[in-house]
Amino acid sequence: MISLEGRVGQPDVSILIVAYNSRDFISDCIGSVIAHTSCSHEILLIDNGCDGTADLVAREFPSVRIVPSRGNIGFGKGNNALASEARGQYLLLLNPDTRLYDAAIDRLLDFARHQPAGAWGGVTTLPDGTFDTGNFLSIPTVPGLLRNAFVGSNVGVRRAELEALSEPERVDVLCGGLMMLSRQTWDRLGGFDESFLLYSEEIDLFARLARMGEQAWITPHCKIIHNVGSGTPHSATRLMFATTGAMHYARRHWQAPLAQIAGLALWLEAARRWGTSTVLGLASRGHRARRKAYDRVVLRPWLWWNGYRGRTSLD
Repeated sequence: MISLEGRVGQPDVSILIVAYNSRDFISDCIGSVIAHTSCSHEILLIDNGCDGTADLVAREFPSVRIVPSRGNIGFGKGNNALASEARGQYLLLLNPDTRLYDAAIDRLLDFARHQPAGAWGGVTTLPDGTFDTGNFLSIPTVPGLLRNAFVGSNVGVRRAELEALSEPERVDVLCGGLMMLSRQTWDRLGGFDESFLLYSEEIDLFARLARMGEQAWITPHCKIIHNVGSGTPHSATRLMFATTGAMHYARRHWQAPLAQIAGLALWLEAARRWGTSTVLGLASRGHRARRKAYDRVVLRPWLWWNGYRGRTSLD
């Protein structure tokens, strides 16, 4: 059994972990936090899944504060529930399928204390050292969505920029699996918009942060490993939720005509990828899997056209 030494008074950082069927990797995550963090901290966890993650954590890490499950309420609601119980001066949102090393949280806290901003983040990499796509998020625009539909995204450009990054820089959006905000800023924002169930909730949060006149900064001196343990790259469910979240953002932030154009752009991008994968799938099993993953998004757009309107959970 592993214990976490508690500290009297307000901790520097509250580490918030929203788990979903995370039993296979949660021990590595929490164990790495304890092993590589020296600042005063507390760890809070809520389990949106049903595989016994919370019971495992309670046995192995008795000092972790477990917030009772409310079902599969989504990433944003889960973090809001944790934040309402947190005592730290700073809140750090951390994915359950990550592993820390090289004092990542201490480095990020030091960065936050010296760089004026509304939010701070680090870099997440896959186990093979390549950059996680969560590093490439941005606040969407209708012209940008149309460009993605016809030309493709600029992820390759952003990847090259990140590989060359040696000093902190300002960004539009931080990865939801590794981002720190002060308690004061979190309270001003009101946390996540709980109408977002999965995907785009952090984009919405940073759009609101920008409207408050605050900035987000990233430092290459804080890096963690993201195992992406909760799905496959060509998951139909993952793509459906991602598209639904993007459409929900459009409906929350833009007037109806622009939201409709955004929806069309999302469909066109999915259709382009679906068509390309159909052709390439004649010779590649991987592209056949990708085409199948896009089937529902392309062939049944009414499933995501209204965003998450009317839904309160992912169950």
